[in-house]
Amino acid sequence: MKSATTTIEVELPQPYAYVDLTEELARAIKDSGVTDGAAIVWCAHTTCALLINEWEDGAQEDFRDLMTRLVPEDAYYAHDDLDRRTQNLDEMHERQNGHSHVKAMLLSATSHAIPVAGGEPMLGRWQRLILFEMDEPKERQVTFHVFGE
Repeated sequence: MKSATTTIEVELPQPYAYVDLTEELARAIKDSGVTDGAAIVWCAHTTCALLINEWEDGAQEDFRDLMTRLVPEDAYYAHDDLDRRTQNLDEMHERQNGHSHVKAMLLSATSHAIPVAGGEPMLGRWQRLILFEMDEPKERQVTFHVFGE
């Protein structure tokens, strides 16, 4: 069995922005030499999400609007209440991003397993692998682990 792991770095220009990672996924599969198997895509950050969906402006706008209505930035979040919060504090870098953490928990989208056949990801006709930023822009790492024959 072959296996290869590749990590890329991505920085989106603003909160609620999207980036299409489908070509990076295809490149990781090709570079691995795997023709039949699976690709695990993993993003080890708590305030962004990996989505598999259509790359279409209206769908992205609708999702962005829904997330901001469901979890508004101006609501109270215990995560942001530094008089109450006692865990996982980084005094130099704490900011008001409780809304981003709640959105990420709703989505639960830190990874996907994507079948590989014929050396290609088995995505549907319109499906794309998308990273969705829910916090302030910063460098994000996305890891592709490809394995199989």
